[in-house]
Amino acid sequence: QQSKKHPIPLTDINMTRCMLILLSVAISALITQPCTAFVPTTSISQKLVIPKTTAFVNNVLTLSARKQKEDLSYIESRDMTREEMLELNKKNEEIMNMELSMMTGFSLVISLPILYLCWVAFFSD
Repeated sequence: QQSKKHPIPLTDINMTRCMLILLSVAISALITQPCTAFVPTTSISQKLVIPKTTAFVNNVLTLSARKQKEDLSYIESRDMTREEMLELNKKNEEIMNMELSMMTGFSLVISLPILYLCWVAFFSD
């Protein structure tokens, strides 16, 4: 008779991996909050009881926290002229081009180790 071989041999390494996976699932199940997506909101609101004194204190704090309206009449506003708009656009375009070149350079520097590993993997003897 031919004995059937298990497709994945149960070695110590595979058992350790399985135990680590089960342990991580158990820990994540204990840490995460239960889902309340399917609980009707009426049942939650019925359980929520706010004492009257707390509501009164919250109202008093809200009323005392309101700020006076600030007088902004000293600010002068006007439309920009065409030349000012063109100058601002030119300055913004220079800044955006500089940011784009810096982001490109940064991404190339970050990807150098990956490119080196690909070079070694494909062209080494």
